[in-house]
Amino acid sequence: MISVSTYGRPQDRLQTVRKTTALLSVVVVALLFPETVSTAQDPDLPQQPVTSRNDGSPRSSDPVYRISLRVHLGESSRTPQDFKDILDEINHIWLSQAGICFEMHVVQDDEPLEQGMDIWFMPELPGVPGLNGYYRNDHDIQVRDTPILKPAEHPARHPAARTAAHECGHGLSLSHRQDADDNLMRSKTYGWRLNDQEIGAARRAAAKMALPDAPLRECAEPVLPDPART
Repeated sequence: MISVSTYGRPQDRLQTVRKTTALLSVVVVALLFPETVSTAQDPDLPQQPVTSRNDGSPRSSDPVYRISLRVHLGESSRTPQDFKDILDEINHIWLSQAGICFEMHVVQDDEPLEQGMDIWFMPELPGVPGLNGYYRNDHDIQVRDTPILKPAEHPARHPAARTAAHECGHGLSLSHRQDADDNLMRSKTYGWRLNDQEIGAARRAAAKMALPDAPLRECAEPVLPDPART
C-alpha cells in the first residue's frame, strides 16, 4: 500500500492560512470592540441569565429572583381591586424578560418595609407638575395613578404599570436609556423592553435583595386588602 501525503499541497497551505487569518481577525475584534463579542458568564455569577434568546428571557434552569414590594394605595384615587391588572403587568414586564418578579403586598398605610421595595401610587405627585414617577431609594418610589406617556411601537397596556416597572428598574441598578421608544428605561413612553445588558445588571442587583430561593417559576398573586375591611 502506498500512502500519499497531501499536507504540502498549495491548496492545503492556502486553507490553513485562511483559517489562521480568520482566527486572528476574531481576536483583534474582541480586543478593539469587546461589546460586540459574547463573553462567557462570570463564574462568580452562575445565575446570570442567558441573553441569546430572542425574547431575552433566562433559561428555565435559571432561578426566578423574587423581591418583596409593598404597594401603598392610601392616597390613590383607585381602589386596590382596580390595581389588579396593573400589578400583574408589572410582574409580566420583569418576569417575562429578566426572570425577576415582585411579591406584592397591597396596603393603605405609609409604613415602609425594612427589606425589598416600597412604592406609592397617588393622583398627582408633589413637586414638579406633570411628573409621572420618581425613584429616590428602594423605600421611596412614587408613581402617578395615570401617567401621561408617549406612544411606543410595542406598548404596555397600563401606563401606571409601565411607569412603576420603570421606577423599579432604577431600584435594580438601571439608568435611563433614551435610544428608542420601546425601551423600559426611556423616559415617558409606553415602551417596556429591556436589552441584554440591562437584564444582566438587573439580575445581579436582584440576586442581592431576593427572597430565599423557592421552586417557583412564576410570581405569586398580589395580596390585596380585604374589601370588607377597607
